[in-house]
Amino acid sequence: MAYANRNHNLNKILKHFAFMWVLTVIGMYIATFLPPAIIMPISIITIVLLIIACFVRSLKLANSIMYMIPFLMGITLFWTTQFFIAELGQQLVLLVFVATVAIFIVLALVGMMMNKDISNWGSYLFTVLIVVLVFSLVFMFIPVSNMVGLIIAGVTVLLFSLYTVYDFNRIRHNHVSDDEVVGMALNLYLDFINLFTNLLEVIWRLKNEFE
Repeated sequence: MAYANRNHNLNKILKHFAFMWVLTVIGMYIATFLPPAIIMPISIITIVLLIIACFVRSLKLANSIMYMIPFLMGITLFWTTQFFIAELGQQLVLLVFVATVAIFIVLALVGMMMNKDISNWGSYLFTVLIVVLVFSLVFMFIPVSNMVGLIIAGVTVLLFSLYTVYDFNRIRHNHVSDDEVVGMALNLYLDFINLFTNLLEVIWRLKNEFE
């Protein structure tokens, strides 16, 4: 029964995950009509919504906010990819996206196939996430070397790789209730987005380091 319930929740999570990508594509399309200056305010709004989603108790309101986040991230993702396309070329950006899909699938399989329950990783991963976020925010206002940026991007790739394994392992061990399905879909979405964008940053900074 638990296995069937887990599969049922996994299917629902993946459906919401796919729908979030539809919203992202819509956001990216709308971004083509907007100026690049919109990135900063949209990014701030997205962060605020993520924080609100963590504390809102009303399920319907929380789900509405969680659906808004991929749409807004689609707007910022358009300009992020435009920057990397200009720096790295369209083919390399597409190759990184395909590689991210492959890595994400492998990490998902690792998490789903692990018999060991690693739900106790959560507090450690969250602590590292907070540290990375703090340093990232500080370095937005303080100039740092390319190498420091490369290290932060590399750590972030590793962090969200572990988060992907952790999230799928939670599904594997039936730690996701029906009320948490949309939130878990958003977690997986953010895992992928952060893997993709930070892999691009790692490659870009490596390119700058050896030029």
